[in-house]
Amino acid sequence: MYGAQRKVISLCRELQGSMEGFFTPGSVAVIGASSDRGKVGGMVINNLLGSGFKGEIYPINPKGGEIQGLRAYESVDKIGKVPDLAVICIKAEYVLGEIERLGAAGVRRAIIITAGFREESDDGRIMEERIGAAVRKYGMRVIGPNCFGVMNTSEGLNTTFSSLFPVRGNIALTSQSGAVGASMLDWSLHSGIGISKFASLGNKMDVGEPELLDYLMTDDETQVIGMYAESISDGPGFIRAVTAMNDSKPLVILKSGRTGAGSKAASSHTGALAGADSVFNVLFKKLNITRVYDLDEMFDALSVFSLCGRMERDGVVIITNAGGLGVMAADACSSYPHINMAELSSETIRAIEEALPTVASAINPVDVRGDAPADAAVRVLEIVAKDPSVGGAVILSAPLDTADLDSMAELISEANGRTDIPIAVSFTGGVISERASAVMRRNGVPTFSDPDRAVRALEILRAREMEVTEDSTPLVFPETDGRAKARDVIDRAREEGRISLSEEEGKAILAAYGIPVPKEDFATSAQEAVRAAEAVGYPVVMKIQSPDIHHKTDVGGVIVGIRDEEGVRNAYESILASCCAGIPGARVDGVSVEQMVSGQEVILSMIRDDQFGPIISFGLGGIYVEIMGEISQAMLPMNEQDLDRLIMSTKAYRMLSGARGRPPADIDSLKDIILRLIRIAEDNEEIYELEINPVMVGERNEGSWAVDALATLRWK
Repeated sequence: MYGAQRKVISLCRELQGSMEGFFTPGSVAVIGASSDRGKVGGMVINNLLGSGFKGEIYPINPKGGEIQGLRAYESVDKIGKVPDLAVICIKAEYVLGEIERLGAAGVRRAIIITAGFREESDDGRIMEERIGAAVRKYGMRVIGPNCFGVMNTSEGLNTTFSSLFPVRGNIALTSQSGAVGASMLDWSLHSGIGISKFASLGNKMDVGEPELLDYLMTDDETQVIGMYAESISDGPGFIRAVTAMNDSKPLVILKSGRTGAGSKAASSHTGALAGADSVFNVLFKKLNITRVYDLDEMFDALSVFSLCGRMERDGVVIITNAGGLGVMAADACSSYPHINMAELSSETIRAIEEALPTVASAINPVDVRGDAPADAAVRVLEIVAKDPSVGGAVILSAPLDTADLDSMAELISEANGRTDIPIAVSFTGGVISERASAVMRRNGVPTFSDPDRAVRALEILRAREMEVTEDSTPLVFPETDGRAKARDVIDRAREEGRISLSEEEGKAILAAYGIPVPKEDFATSAQEAVRAAEAVGYPVVMKIQSPDIHHKTDVGGVIVGIRDEEGVRNAYESILASCCAGIPGARVDGVSVEQMVSGQEVILSMIRDDQFGPIISFGLGGIYVEIMGEISQAMLPMNEQDLDRLIMSTKAYRMLSGARGRPPADIDSLKDIILRLIRIAEDNEEIYELEINPVMVGERNEGSWAVDALATLRWK
C-alpha cells in the first residue's frame, strides 16, 4: 500500500472515531427539553423514547422536575455523569453559554438544532463564529447549527424533531436541509427501503461532508449514501473523503443551487455560497458520484443501488403485457448513453415462442399480451436473463381486467431473488397498480411509477458500472522548461500592480512552454506595422494590444486577412480609433501584426476554482463559444481517458474529425497543447485564468497554433 493511501486511511479512522459518538452514544442530554410535544425540545425527547433508544436520556430544563416520565436536570453539571452527546434546542442567544457549560463539563459532542445564525443575519454570523471558537477551545465536535438532527436505526437513535423513523436498511442519508431530510425519511417509509444512518448538517459550522463520509466509508451497515447539498464548504476535504472511499459505495448527490436564483436561495438558506454549478458537474464526474437533479431521480437511484447487484452489460430487455408501454420504454432506452435495447439471439427468441405460443412479439420489447397468464413475464425473464446481450430487464404491466397484477407481483418478487440480472418494474396506473407495487416493494423489488423511470434506473446502474470499471491511463507529458520565463512575466506584472497580462505577455508564457504561436511583431505606428507585416509575411492579422481590453473583437480591435501595405495602414488607424472610442481610458500599448494561420477554431482555457483547483475547458472557439454555449470541462489531475472525453464529448470534435467531407484535423497537436496548458497551471499558481481563443487546429500533421491569449492573475 502506498504511503499516501495509508495516511488517508489512518486519518479516516481517526475521524470515524470522533463521529462514532454522534451515532452510538450511550447517553443523550437534551438541552431545552420540554413536556410539550409541540416544542422542538419536547419532540426530541418524545422521538428518543419512541424510537427505542436503550441509552440514558437526560432532559435539561432550568425548572427541573419530570419531563415525559424522565427525571429532568436544571443543567448538565447537575447530572453527575458526562453525557456522550448533547442535543441543543434553545434560543439562539443562549447557545454560546450552553456550549461553554457543556465544554467545561467534559461533553465532547453536540448537535445544535437551533436556527437563527449566519443563515439569517450578520449578527447571527458573528454569534456562530463565537460558538465555533468555543467549540474549538474545548476540543468538541458539533453538528449544526440550524440542523435537523441524526438517526441510527440499529441503535434506535432519533435525535431529530421528526417522528418519521424508517426501518433498518443499508442506505445512509444526509441532508443540508432539514425539510428535504424529512422528505427523504418519508420516502424511505413509503418505499419500505430501510436506512442505516441519517444526518442533517445544517450550517456545517464544524462537521461537514468530509467527516461524515469518512465515518460512513467504514460503517459496515451502510452500502449506499444519498446526499442533498446546497453547498460544499470544504472542497479539498470532500475530494479526499470521496477518493478514500475508492468507489466502494455508490454516492448519490442532489446538488441544488444550479441556477442564479437557486444559488441565491441556497445562500440565504444556510448562509453558504453554492458555487458554480458547472464545476460540480466536473467534480462529480471525476469522483464517480451519481448526480441527480430532483428528488424522484434521487429516490430511484437509491432504490436500484440498494436493491440491485451490478449491471455488467448495457443491453436492456423490456417485458410487457401492453404494447404501448413497451414502446414508451423503448423510446426511453434509446435516449440514454449507457444502455441500449438488447438484440436477442435467435435461440432466445425461439425459446420465448416455445414457452409462450401466444406471445404477440418475441423480439425486444417482448409483448406477452394483456391476457397472458400471471407467470408469463417471469417465464420470459428467466429465458432472457441467459442471453449474452442482456444486462438488465424492465417489466411493465397495465391494470387490465385480464391481468392478475397481484399474482404477477408475487411471482416477480420470488423470481427477483434467483435472477442474475437487475430488474426494474413499473405497474402503471393508480389503485390496482399501487396495491401490486406495494407487494413488490415489501419484497425488495425496485418498483417505479412509470416506464421512463424504470428505464432511467437501469441507466443509472449501468453508468456507475462503466465509471468504476473504466481504465485509468496516466498522461505522458512533453518535456517543458518554461517556468523561469513565466516567472519573469508574472513578477513584472506584480511589480507594476497589474492582475491582467497583455496578449503579448500571455503568448510569451505559452511559447515558453512550447505551445506554438504564429509569427508576430509589434508596432506603435502605422509605419512600424508595415515593416512588421513585411517581416512576418502577408496575409496578416492585426490586433490591439492592451491589458485592459479582453474581448478585442467586440470593440473592433481585430482585423484579419490584410494583404498589402495600404491595408496595414488603414487597419492600424481603424483599430486605434475603434478601441479608444469603445473603451475610453484603456491602456493601449500598440498593435500586433501576426502571421495568419488557418484551421478549425477551438477554445482552450484554464480557470482555478477556489475550492477544487484548476479546471480545463474545451469547445468550439472564436465567436462560436458564446453562440453555441457548449463547453466540455475536466478537473486536474487528469488521465488519458479524461483527455479523450474532454475533446470527444463536444460538437467541436465532430468538426475536427472530418464532418461533411472535411479533412480530419490534427487532434494529436491539440492534445499536446492541452498537456502543456496543464503544466502551466501546475507550475504557476498565480495564474487564475488563462484562455486561448482561438486555437487554430490545422489539418492532420500540420500542427495547431495559439492565436490569442487572455491571462488573469491572482496574488495570494
